[in-house]
Amino acid sequence: MDEIKDNFIKHIENGICNGAEWKIISKNNIYHDSVGFRDLSKNQPFSKDLIYRIWSMTKPVISIATMQLVEKNYLSLDSTIDSFLPQFQEVKILNKNANNINEFYISNNIPTIRQLLLHTAGFTYNSSDNIIGEEYEKRKIFLPGDTTLEEEIDNVSKLPLLFDPGSQWHYSVSIDILARILEIITKDKLINILKENIFHPLEMHSTDFFIDESQNSSLVETLEFSKKNKQIQNLSLEGRKLINYFYPLNNREYSRGGHGLFSTANDYSKFARMLINGKNNKEKQLLSLETLINMRSNNLDKKLFPLEITSVNTIKDEKYINDLDGYGWGLGFRILMNNTESNKFGNIGEFGWSGYASTYFLVDPISQLSAVLMMQIIDGDRVVKQDFYDSIFKNLDSI
Repeated sequence: MDEIKDNFIKHIENGICNGAEWKIISKNNIYHDSVGFRDLSKNQPFSKDLIYRIWSMTKPVISIATMQLVEKNYLSLDSTIDSFLPQFQEVKILNKNANNINEFYISNNIPTIRQLLLHTAGFTYNSSDNIIGEEYEKRKIFLPGDTTLEEEIDNVSKLPLLFDPGSQWHYSVSIDILARILEIITKDKLINILKENIFHPLEMHSTDFFIDESQNSSLVETLEFSKKNKQIQNLSLEGRKLINYFYPLNNREYSRGGHGLFSTANDYSKFARMLINGKNNKEKQLLSLETLINMRSNNLDKKLFPLEITSVNTIKDEKYINDLDGYGWGLGFRILMNNTESNKFGNIGEFGWSGYASTYFLVDPISQLSAVLMMQIIDGDRVVKQDFYDSIFKNLDSI
């Protein structure tokens, strides 16, 4: 564990990281530490009780909530989304090589719940390099912090899908669509669903779409890694970037499916541990092991590989590495299928996900290990996460 801290100190000295907190649990051993500063002026040290915007690490939580409802027969993985969202009864698909969003055809191939979980439903993201993503941005889809999930999904439904459902893998707002469906079938707010079925049983008391004003001082400031200067800096809101999604602190009505949660290293570690056997620390079963094994297994056809997430800001120079090289996708997580040149040490079957501001988690069922890394750096240098990952798997025998 000293190697992990030494690496972070090196990255801080080199200006590519300001600070980090991590919690690793291996069998009965717990390693929880932090290093660095919360701000560029180095006035606020990182501690082990901080709150983070976890961005896309919201998605696995929604995925678990979905599969809990599947187990309770509220819905089926093969249900089409128009069963819950009638605005999707007529699906528009963008023509191949279309020059504008009006070049589409009507399809009766309606996305399914499974395809939402797998990111094969045909949706996209504002920052993606395609004309539908560009239109999301023009229409300010998901940018406001005072709109409801219902309003945003209605906005999405007015635009064509990027491709025919099931024909491609493309990381997208599909989990936001899924979150709205959970609200419809339970006739409840998303946060209530999550609290009742996940947060309360796991005692995740600091995880919510809302933080009280008294907790504002515990929220870590978000910074940005400049690819041009190779240093962290204050945020720049220019350009088509997901940082332009408003992520409000104190709005109790706010909720999203693909981002939006605030959490802590302690809380998210409880969630990650549950993903090993489906149980909380009191042996209550939140999800069956059979369902978990399915979720953390590759569910994609080989024709959809290789997986890759890019944006209008992606620079594919000689140093570019596809972080998903060697990975497949389950029902909510990346799944390591093959070791690659950029991932030599991970155990096959390791799974997890990450967040836009450099939060990250992994679970290795083989070694009964979970690891949560918390930072708040938009577009962080991948070497920081890679060193954390490699240090864990190179030293598994001693953890």
